Amino acid sequence: MSYHGRVEKTMEAESTGLLSHLIQTALDRVREENKFDIVMFLGIDGRIFCSSIPNLLDSAQYQLLNMVKENLPHICSQLATKNLLLSMQRYETGSMIISGVGDKAFLVFLMTSELDVANLGPIAKKVLNTSVVVHHLMELKPITIEATKSYDEEVSTELRKLSRLLFVEKFDSTRQYRKNMEVHKYLREELGQVLERGLLDEVITMAYNEVGTSAAYMNDRQWESLLGLILEEVRKLCGDVVADRCSKKWKPEVERLLRSFV
Repeated sequence: MSYHGRVEKTMEAESTGLLSHLIQTALDRVREENKFDIVMFLGIDGRIFCSSIPNLLDSAQYQLLNMVKENLPHICSQLATKNLLLSMQRYETGSMIISGVGDKAFLVFLMTSELDVANLGPIAKKVLNTSVVVHHLMELKPITIEATKSYDEEVSTELRKLSRLLFVEKFDSTRQYRKNMEVHKYLREELGQVLERGLLDEVITMAYNEVGTSAAYMNDRQWESLLGLILEEVRKLCGDVVADRCSKKWKPEVERLLRSFV
């Protein structure tokens, strides 16, 4: 995430929970956008890491899913001895597409609607692109232009979209956000003890405007600048004695709060 000037509202997974959410979002998107009925991400040992399944399954979807589960040991046995890239199989109940994700995992795409064999190209490309996306995420690679420049443009675009979605949906659960809110709360409460409400709001607003962002997106350097701006205003409004007392108390505590979330 960028904190200089305008905030680049993207984010990468910094925890297992966020990584799981990112992969879940990727599966949901490919299922909904390409009319797949079910998408599953599994290990070659049969473990289901993540899946995108409708809340209610019709009879055809249910039969196809059960058929895959029954054949899972056989599928995994095959994948354990072969570096599978792509496999498509048609059954009476629907179609199954399997795509490898590295050497130890794979994706399963299920469709109950008839698979148009004469027009498999676009579907195969989307499936393979999704495998690259999930593999990139599982390897915890950064989602930057440099890290994705070797990919197909559709893959790079999807990774950037997922990064933006993660920011929108989960930024308020990150260490950065929690740290910033703690520092903001502390400074506001302390400033409220030396300034009346009207001046408090004015000084806080002015300081964030000068720094060029809001509390949620601050970095450590910007907190240092903001604290300096606030202390300057306290000095103007309340005098040197009060400003020096505030500086002596606030600076160590802000530094402690910033370090406590590292």
